Amino acid sequence: MATNLVLEEGWDRALELDRYVLTSKGNPSQHLSSVFKTKEMLDLLDWIRQYNADSKHKSKVRVIGMDIQSVNENVYNNIIEYIKRNNSNLAPRVEEKIKGLIPVTKDMDTFGCLTKEEKEKYISDSKQIVALLEQHKSYLNGNSTEFAWIKQNARIIEQFTTMLASYPDKPSDFYLKHDIAMYENAKWTEEHLGKTIVWGHNGHVSKTNMIPFIYPKVTGQHLAEYYGKRYVSIGKSVYEGQYNVYNSDGEFGPYGTLKSDDPNSYNYIFGQVKKDQFFIDLRKANVVTKTWLNKQHPIFAGITTEGPDIPKNVDISLGKSFDILVQIQKVSPSQLHH
Repeated sequence: MATNLVLEEGWDRALELDRYVLTSKGNPSQHLSSVFKTKEMLDLLDWIRQYNADSKHKSKVRVIGMDIQSVNENVYNNIIEYIKRNNSNLAPRVEEKIKGLIPVTKDMDTFGCLTKEEKEKYISDSKQIVALLEQHKSYLNGNSTEFAWIKQNARIIEQFTTMLASYPDKPSDFYLKHDIAMYENAKWTEEHLGKTIVWGHNGHVSKTNMIPFIYPKVTGQHLAEYYGKRYVSIGKSVYEGQYNVYNSDGEFGPYGTLKSDDPNSYNYIFGQVKKDQFFIDLRKANVVTKTWLNKQHPIFAGITTEGPDIPKNVDISLGKSFDILVQIQKVSPSQLHH
């Protein structure tokens, strides 16, 4: 059984979700980003919480975030509290750096607006926090599981600052580093906590890059290169329906509509199957089918923002991009939690 659910959600936000599913403390709706703040997601988290609360289940399900859109104070608090408990002499040096980082890492735009010199200072400070933890490892119970968590929290700060080094001027550099960070965080989870499910957008988890017009290389490509066949990529496809999306006014809601009418598209072809939903193991396809799967066909991109310059469909080779496909014929929008 996979015991870790890695979401395309902020590391900082997911720390609170993880606390909720392990201890029943907190309100998960306060920590979910708008895309995830739905009745269905809250129901899932509640189910995990109840599963974990059952003493029969010795292995607990963890909820981890691989994304880094912000670094909230909880990340910094975890680091400094741990240092104070284990090596109080080190605390002032780390606190000095943290004090400057907290206000500038609260969101991407705040950090993006800094001058080049300011960014370089904060990138250096974040790297020094990681280095100080490593240098003083022997005085910080450095072989413990908790130390590994604290060091990973420090890495999140370093990832965030280095990702935004040339943001917003060089978007390709930002997008490249963004998906490397998500890969590193998913990999960290698997290495430290065991078998893992990575839950993200098709475009992030696919083994090929289906969104090269934005991302130079995606998380799924890194995972496939590192894990080989151990990384099983599951794609999602739909035939028709509505979905939540940001509209041109920046509002998030059920503004997206899909009806697959291109007979050459994967969505349309799988839409002809007389099943409400199904999944196919593409690895088991026969030679003729595999040849067809390896050709380029359009597929609905599953966009989160509508706009004239954002393509709704992209051409991919399904057989090279995913190991398994889940097809849902008719979808309705997730119920937003207000």
